[in-house]
Amino acid sequence: MALPLSYNWRNLFVRKTTTLLTCLVIATVVGVFTWLVGFAGALNRSLSYANDAHKLIVLKQGATSETNSAILPEDYNKLSQVQDVAVNPKTGEPLRSPEMIVQVSLPRRRDNGTTFANVAVRGVTDAAFGVHRNVKLLGKGFSSGSMEVIVGEQAAKQFGGVQIGDTINLGYSGNRGYKVVGYFSANGGPMETEIWGPLTTLMNSYNRNMYSSVNVLLNDKADPDKVAKFVQGPSVDLNAQTEPAYWYDQSKNIRIYLGIVGGLVSIMCVAAIFAIANTMYATVAGRTREFAMLRTIGFSKNQILLSVVIEAVFLALLGGAMGCIACEAWLVLAGNTKDMFGATTFTTMAFEIKLTPYMVVGALLLVAGVAVLGALPPAVRASRVHVIDALREP
Repeated sequence: MALPLSYNWRNLFVRKTTTLLTCLVIATVVGVFTWLVGFAGALNRSLSYANDAHKLIVLKQGATSETNSAILPEDYNKLSQVQDVAVNPKTGEPLRSPEMIVQVSLPRRRDNGTTFANVAVRGVTDAAFGVHRNVKLLGKGFSSGSMEVIVGEQAAKQFGGVQIGDTINLGYSGNRGYKVVGYFSANGGPMETEIWGPLTTLMNSYNRNMYSSVNVLLNDKADPDKVAKFVQGPSVDLNAQTEPAYWYDQSKNIRIYLGIVGGLVSIMCVAAIFAIANTMYATVAGRTREFAMLRTIGFSKNQILLSVVIEAVFLALLGGAMGCIACEAWLVLAGNTKDMFGATTFTTMAFEIKLTPYMVVGALLLVAGVAVLGALPPAVRASRVHVIDALREP
């Protein structure tokens, strides 16, 4: 027969202080781990929607992002030489979208406007809604030539002054009032943190006569890399990247951040292993007579070893549950809406961190594995207790 699980559970509360301290260490590890996984998952989800491999983002040679690129109208006209461009089935026009990017500083809603973020304002034509296939209007769109804008869903959630009916001050001197008339979605992708308006009107407001970028949608049979090389060649002499490659470069600083935090979490996991091992060693040291008594009434070495490991897993799961609850409480109290800027754009990409059931299960499985690693050495020691010597101890 095996030792009952209730025996292991009750033993956790014999040494309340040690158990509590160990649980707090584990809860800290799990809380940070789940927040990090949620953070990384939210970023990856957002970037995963910017994955149209048949969409090229064309910039000026030497530019590293849309915000520091400037394409002259005559350079834009050179793109008419590019083959394999998809066409609008209704008009027969090639799906090329000249666009202008500027920035506006908006207050963050999560801290009641205490801090501000740079949000991208994109001037587009009607062609943009055919080129950016993941963008969907939610209600009314802006009228060409008007001083109207539409706002991405994430931007509307996270920033103030961009709800329908609000007026945003744009333009070179910030003195042109643009009315918000609708929202749009981009499947949660980076463009959902942007504000879109009519290209010609915005260019006039900012005294611009050049485009920031040109987005080109290729047909399904095209080789994007081959077309990009042609654009970079002497005939066009512009820089071109597929959308996934472009956003991979823009997320460089985010990947560095995630790598650093991942390293810290790894260190914390090692600390949790030692905390569990220390707790279980103390438990074993104080219960040698108890283990000897269990041996005398018929429990084997393996049963005692398994009992100590199970006890450690219970301890870890208790701390893990506390960590998951703490993480969810933090997301509710501090807010789960976050934003980060790109490596070279300095415009904001907003996202929402969510604690999913898969994350909770994954965190608890991880901490259970950590518990087994930490408990094995003291469990082996407990299973090797010399019965006679232990019973003779005072």
